[in-house]
Amino acid sequence: MKYTYDVLINDVGEISKIREKEFIAPTTKLSSLIGNENDSFITLVYDTDNVNNTSSGVYFTTGQIKNNKRRFKIGKNNILQSTICFTTRKLIEENFINYYDDFSVPNSDYKEYSYDSIIFTMFHTNTNTSSNNELFWMSVDKMKELADQNGYDELYNDARASSDRYVYKLLFGEERIYDKLSPDAKAVLDKATELVERSVELRQVMANDENHLNSWDAGYAQLKLVWKEYFQEDFKEFRQLYKNLEDRMRPLVYELGFLKK
Repeated sequence: MKYTYDVLINDVGEISKIREKEFIAPTTKLSSLIGNENDSFITLVYDTDNVNNTSSGVYFTTGQIKNNKRRFKIGKNNILQSTICFTTRKLIEENFINYYDDFSVPNSDYKEYSYDSIIFTMFHTNTNTSSNNELFWMSVDKMKELADQNGYDELYNDARASSDRYVYKLLFGEERIYDKLSPDAKAVLDKATELVERSVELRQVMANDENHLNSWDAGYAQLKLVWKEYFQEDFKEFRQLYKNLEDRMRPLVYELGFLKK
């Protein structure tokens, strides 16, 4: 079903039409991709399937949820679908024109977009992970090596009995999604890896019981505390690389058909 409306603005009491706007009810809502996973390691709060309420109503968390917003349990079988939906929602800023537009599952091929969405999600401020973080992208052996080189006993001991996290396996395991990422997404991930490697010693200085930096698989929310404090220029470069990825992906939401203009 499709409706066409005039978009009007009030300019000092003078009403004028700036464009026409179509509202199209999606045949398949975007959230239908996700489903629920019984063996879950994170929760995606995902409120509605339209543009409004994205800023406060769409986020990942491992903590307790104290609201009645719709949520999905995310595990190995639906992590990629969840990052697609999260990324697509977060790329679009709401305004009075698109407020009620619905996101839908496109008919086009969005495979590379789906791979890049993993990287977008891992380093977004609304992806809240700390430890036991299946979204961590480096191997446990590499983290033990870095901890050993820097005399970081707490980090080494935390990693000693652990296994590689799921996103690491996705990126560098049999499927080698890393090789299928766009250059923009690779640049973000490679810079993040560089910052992890360079910041281990100073991470030890900042670690406490509240920030979980002693956890070998601490997420971006924790790692950026160190990067912002001690690696300001590199962190600025990282944020610019992330913005480059974000800016390139944003038009794809419309071009691939996740959202209609």
